[in-house]
Amino acid sequence: MKLAQSIIQENEEVVNPATGNPYKTMMWPATNQAKTVPLLKKLPDNSLKDLQFWMYDPIRGQAVIVCDNVEYRFLDTRDLMCFGENDLTLLAKNRIQSDPQYEVCAKSWTSVVARIVGFKLWPGQRTRVETQLFGPYVGRRLPDLPELQKKQKKQTNKRK
Repeated sequence: MKLAQSIIQENEEVVNPATGNPYKTMMWPATNQAKTVPLLKKLPDNSLKDLQFWMYDPIRGQAVIVCDNVEYRFLDTRDLMCFGENDLTLLAKNRIQSDPQYEVCAKSWTSVVARIVGFKLWPGQRTRVETQLFGPYVGRRLPDLPELQKKQKKQTNKRK
C-alpha cells in the first residue's frame, strides 16, 4: 500500500522556548474516502404512510420511526436520505418526541431532515452528496499536495 507524502511547514512566528527552534506542522493531503458518504439502500417512497410517531432514543442514541407494521432505527443522521420525498416531508411535518433533557440531540435529527428537504437530497433527485452538510469537520480537505510543496519551497527560500 502506497503511503501519502507529508509536508512539513515551519512556523517562524512560534518558537519553542527551550530550544529556540520554530515549531513544525506536519500535514497530509486528503484521502478519497473523506469525499464520499456511504448511504443505505433507498426505500420505496411512501414507506412511512402509516407513520404513528418518531422519537429519539437516548439510551442508544438512535432515531426510532414507528409505523403500523414496521419500526425503523437509525444510528446516523445520513441514513435518513434513504427515504423518498413524501416520507421526508412527512417527517418534517411531525415533531420528533424526546425527553426534555435530550431535546438538543433530537433537534439535530429534525435539522437534518430540513437540510435534506431543502437541498432535495432524496433518492432519484440527488446526483452527488456533499459531506459538509452533515458536520462541521466532515469533508474538509487540505489544499492539493503540489500547492503545499510550492509554499514550502517559497518559505525555505525566504529563510536563506
